[in-house]
Amino acid sequence: MPLKTTDATGYHKLLNDERVDLTFRLNHAARLLRGRFDSVMLSFELTRAQWRALLYIARLSNPTQSELAEVLESGRASVGALIDQLEQRGYVCRVKDSNDRRVWRIALTKQAIARQEEIEQSGLRVVNEVFAGFDDSEIRNLGRCLDKLIKGID
Repeated sequence: MPLKTTDATGYHKLLNDERVDLTFRLNHAARLLRGRFDSVMLSFELTRAQWRALLYIARLSNPTQSELAEVLESGRASVGALIDQLEQRGYVCRVKDSNDRRVWRIALTKQAIARQEEIEQSGLRVVNEVFAGFDDSEIRNLGRCLDKLIKGID
């Protein structure tokens, strides 16, 4: 039986606000993207969080746990558990900082480096599929719009 809707709900303005609908669509798109990346990274036995951490470890070139936590916007303890998981799978190792013996850096292992190209190609395949209908200017404009949205939320 279909639900009855009335203006008496008090949500009439919200339900007819295009911006509200846009927030729902953004959430839906993000959920679909997460699912797509999850299914592709499953072949590497990596979760989205682990795959994302690997990308940042490679990008930052042996970050500390604190640096990694900052870019992942996560707590140090959560990132520590993530590093433990990646270490158990043979993707990363902890190495002492050469300048400060109290600091440990997170480095990619030979296994991670050997699989880097394969993992990267899988990620790029998803990105190419997802953005196939966009030209370069649309992608840049979408990026600017998302940056503006994020700035408005922060």
